[in-house]
Amino acid sequence: MKRTGSALTALLVVLAAACGPTPAPTPPGPRPVTAGPTQVAPLAFKAEAKAPAQALILGTGEKGGATVVPLAGAENKVTVDSMWVRTGGGTPAVGGASPVELVTSPNPDGAVRIGIYEEVAGSLGPQWRAGVWLASFVASTVINKDLTDFKFSAEAGGHVDGASASGLMTAGYLASILGEKIDPTATMTGIINPDGTIGPVGGIPQKFVGSIEKGKKKLGYPIGMRYAQDANTGERVDLVQLAKAQGAEAVEVADVYAAVELLTGKRLPRPLPVSEAEMAIDDAVVKVLEEKYASWQTMLAQEWTRLLELDKAGRLPKGLAQLALTAQAEGTAAEKLKNQGLAASAYHRVVRAWVYAAGATATSEILELAQAGDVAGARGKLDEFLSLAVTAEASLRKIGEMKPTTMGGHLQMLSAFQTAIGGWGFHVFSSEFLAGQTRAAFAELAKLPREALTNPAVGDAIVGATAPTVLGIARAVASAAMSLEAIEIEGQKSINYMCSLPNVKRLATSFQSAAGSNLAYFDSLIVTQLAKALNLPPDQAKIKFAGFEPDYLVALMAGQVSGMGGLPEQLKAEWKEASIAWGLFSLAASELSFFRTSMLISKWYSLGVQNDSISGRPRSVEHEKAFIHMLTFAEQRARENARAALVATGEIPIQSRLRYQQAKVLREGDLADKLSALEGFWAASVYAQTAVMLARN
Repeated sequence: MKRTGSALTALLVVLAAACGPTPAPTPPGPRPVTAGPTQVAPLAFKAEAKAPAQALILGTGEKGGATVVPLAGAENKVTVDSMWVRTGGGTPAVGGASPVELVTSPNPDGAVRIGIYEEVAGSLGPQWRAGVWLASFVASTVINKDLTDFKFSAEAGGHVDGASASGLMTAGYLASILGEKIDPTATMTGIINPDGTIGPVGGIPQKFVGSIEKGKKKLGYPIGMRYAQDANTGERVDLVQLAKAQGAEAVEVADVYAAVELLTGKRLPRPLPVSEAEMAIDDAVVKVLEEKYASWQTMLAQEWTRLLELDKAGRLPKGLAQLALTAQAEGTAAEKLKNQGLAASAYHRVVRAWVYAAGATATSEILELAQAGDVAGARGKLDEFLSLAVTAEASLRKIGEMKPTTMGGHLQMLSAFQTAIGGWGFHVFSSEFLAGQTRAAFAELAKLPREALTNPAVGDAIVGATAPTVLGIARAVASAAMSLEAIEIEGQKSINYMCSLPNVKRLATSFQSAAGSNLAYFDSLIVTQLAKALNLPPDQAKIKFAGFEPDYLVALMAGQVSGMGGLPEQLKAEWKEASIAWGLFSLAASELSFFRTSMLISKWYSLGVQNDSISGRPRSVEHEKAFIHMLTFAEQRARENARAALVATGEIPIQSRLRYQQAKVLREGDLADKLSALEGFWAASVYAQTAVMLARN
């Protein structure tokens, strides 16, 4: 029926009267942010998490609970006052506080953008710069954003170095992103860890006095460091009483959440920790672990039989005896853990026992040939062992053949890659560097008369030149095997999911950038000093330190794989740059390097770990109480991040649960075990955070 104009007008009047005024069209631009609690479904929160004007904090409630937090959504600047202490030069140590300008803004181009501005070239040292990078990274991840979602800059005057302001800058960056104001009377000191906890630093009494003179009233310090050493007198100072006597307040700061509250007076929502029961390992996984344990135990028994024969014949030099004792201790600990039903820890311990036992027996075979005058045969036996390490290359190719279709499958591939990359790093280092030193030692042996080769001192020298190379090979072989076993151990049913390759690359770039900064920091902190002390070129100092510190070796190799020639270049060509295999390989390598460098900085700088000069094992930690508190909060953070992953993906990654369970056991051991426990809790957090990041994208 055709309506007349007057009839249509009448109808519109009736509709207007019935429905109210006609709504105005929705204006262009971002929608207003509705802050507060919300519910999300697994793998279905991309829009909310990636919206530039808000952050989505997952796990703040059970069963899908999350919290929307509004962000500044535009360029924002804050100023924090960084505590410092100046020592040396024959004058008493003095402290103070100097302004640091921090700026953040949304970053639409998807690239890493971190700027550091200084008044004079080189006035901001590598340790301070690394602190800026780590602060930027943690500030992003703690609100479930990516480093590439923001542009960051930091500006400071004068000559500054050290990473003790990284906790302060992390909280400052978060305040800028959130659009919160900084309390001008508040500041803090402490190093930021990758899980957001705050680690110990030195010189706090002088920092407090200098900061109070600058008008500060609320002074934050790392948890467990209430009693800190005075840099001038060497006496222990009660920071709470020191601040109170001068009209200020000393506040213990455990993590980034407490740091944000100290600086802004506002609380940042945080995930609820899951229960310890929810971090348990499934029976099916335990069964596979027990099967793999039995296989390694059989191989260990074979090596052990040979060692007993040598010991009985009195043919174990001091160096080999030490390796044998370490293997025995690890094997005994493994069996005890197995009998207690702690399958994950028992599995890793028996593998370590095999590495030391295999290293000892292989070294003994080379020693026998050399002392019998068959130096050529000793070189041949070394080459034979070196050839075993090619399994590291084979394992990488095998993992690259996986075609994951679930979230669990992607994390499984990522975890397997990381173990295999570590093994490949040991393979390359042993083959290209350590083996050269061993061959050079053999060349010198060939010049000696045959009767001199049986001298006990010469035997010790042969072991000293051979054992590091052989141990590196054993580690490569073990890691290659474990990477393939991880595919079986860590297999779990999961909801369907396909990675967004562009976002995997962004994530890999973020980790690679942070890892590169960490490496530069650690090199300036330790390796440069080693080069000066031994009068070595920097590259040779790196090689020497890598032979002493396995974590540095792995971090160094993993941090460079995406741009290296050799095997990585071949894999890139075979898999293609746009493949899921190369994407996850790059992410695994960069994440592994970041994680290892963070652990190195914590051990060698923040905690002040001292190693035994003979065994190389940790014997003391400078900030023991702070370390114990770090362990406690790292354990809690692992369960908090597990909650976020549970909400994001519908499950807690088996990788997180395995590392968590290993760490719980190690926490009850000696100092070396406790340090490994800290690493395990951090690893549990990193896998959970990675699951969230992959799900978000």
